[in-house]
Amino acid sequence: MKHNFTATCKAGIPRLILKDRLKTNRMKDSKKYSLRAFWLMLLLMLPLSHTFAQDSNDDSLIDPKYDRILKLHPLQIGEVYLSYEKMRSNTVSNELGLSYVYRSYLKSGDFLPDDVKVNGVHVRMSQRYYTSRKREGMPFGFFHGPLFGYRFMVFEESVFDRPLEDPNSRFVGRLYQNSLELNYQLGGQFLLGGRFTAEVSAALGARLKYALAKGADELLTENIIGHALVAEENSAIFIVPSPQLNVSVGYTF
Repeated sequence: MKHNFTATCKAGIPRLILKDRLKTNRMKDSKKYSLRAFWLMLLLMLPLSHTFAQDSNDDSLIDPKYDRILKLHPLQIGEVYLSYEKMRSNTVSNELGLSYVYRSYLKSGDFLPDDVKVNGVHVRMSQRYYTSRKREGMPFGFFHGPLFGYRFMVFEESVFDRPLEDPNSRFVGRLYQNSLELNYQLGGQFLLGGRFTAEVSAALGARLKYALAKGADELLTENIIGHALVAEENSAIFIVPSPQLNVSVGYTF
């Protein structure tokens, strides 16, 4: 009995050490990829910083009563999305949006994709050109312009889990995903009454996604939505159309 107990303890120690190391490595990987995502977001914002910072000389007709709008986007699926718009000239404005992402989607065997829990952040930056002469100097009427976006998501640990009896079952690391998108948007923004506003717009473009999960291999291309441009053992790059419909309500000040 003593021999069996000792042997069992000795056999269990390496397993505990391995489990501890895996947990430590996951924490290190999470911090490393989060830091990479932060720097990538900064790099994306640098080329646009001059656009958001500069004020056009043609600003004599800007109405200070309506030149700023704080907005809530209630119909953004899987996100809690807020944005801020500021007039930069008589006909041009910039908008910066920030959202917390709590849900994303993966491929499924059915027509509709599977929704999965995530934790992430989505940053959007756009420049709008307003065409209304009656509302010149105010962010109202028809508008169009480019829309840039960056999104970083951390998926739940069990997203790639397979049943233990599956012969292909193996350890797969947590899934991380970085996305860059470029769209062109068209829409209209209106003053409802007082200082409240409403906006309806649509955008069309493309999204480039970089997915990373240790040991995932074919699971990446089997589960992530999009056309795979590059696929490796631990990572893959996808491209996918990114049509968007946006509805917002805001308050101008």
